[in-house]
Amino acid sequence: MGRAISAADRVAAITGLWSDGDYRRIAALFAPISEQLAANWAGPGLRVLDAATGTGNTALAFARAGAEVDAFDLTPTLLDIAERRAAEQRLRVRFRQGDLVAIPYDDATFELVVSTFGAFLADQQQACARELVRVCRPGGTIVTTGWSGEGAIGVLTAVTVEHHPDLRDPAAPDVRVWSDPDRLPGLFAGCDVEVSLERRTAEFTFASAEQAMEVFETTSGPVRALRTNVERAGRDWSALRQEIVRRWTALARPTGDGIALPSVYGVAVVRRRS
Repeated sequence: MGRAISAADRVAAITGLWSDGDYRRIAALFAPISEQLAANWAGPGLRVLDAATGTGNTALAFARAGAEVDAFDLTPTLLDIAERRAAEQRLRVRFRQGDLVAIPYDDATFELVVSTFGAFLADQQQACARELVRVCRPGGTIVTTGWSGEGAIGVLTAVTVEHHPDLRDPAAPDVRVWSDPDRLPGLFAGCDVEVSLERRTAEFTFASAEQAMEVFETTSGPVRALRTNVERAGRDWSALRQEIVRRWTALARPTGDGIALPSVYGVAVVRRRS
């Protein structure tokens, strides 16, 4: 058995992963999803928590819609970006550093808790689910989004597992649970909630699949870490990269001046009973 990771090492690993590259470029792709969530769920004066805010897409979208927003993230680099964006847009959001498995707010504080492609990446999934419920008021709602195994984002994982199955950490949680209607309720076992799930598709536009790969491998911390792990194991990154581009090309929908890459995600709606 491997050495148990310390709390400090865990935080350092997470913040290091999301500080690498330039996540602003990737986060910009997801901004329309945050806007859609705000259109569906925001309201003037609504007390909202954006859990794992990243560069602040969701917090800012809800603040623009008149909600009273708090937001947290574990990675200081991303929080700095989110705070600057809020200041530039003259939006009032209260930011702080915090962990999904120990959310730094009191019980039953928020009417709505939102996590856009944040909670589904938690390394301790059930602990995260319980924390989201804990800070939500009775009668309130939790909304999370998470990528499924289908579409462009799913291709990254599928190709890696096919080419290098030994590089997959067997202890890593399966992030697809958050978009699986059969498994999602199990994350909230013991919580007094009602759980539902809707599947949606986002499209990311690029000049080509090759250009999309260039963006991800230069700006996405997780993809950069994937390349590092492949090369450290003495494997051929170019072969894996080529296969991802090939599958993205086959998956893409042509547009007037490039392509649109579809990726399927789940929107989980968890209602805390009164």
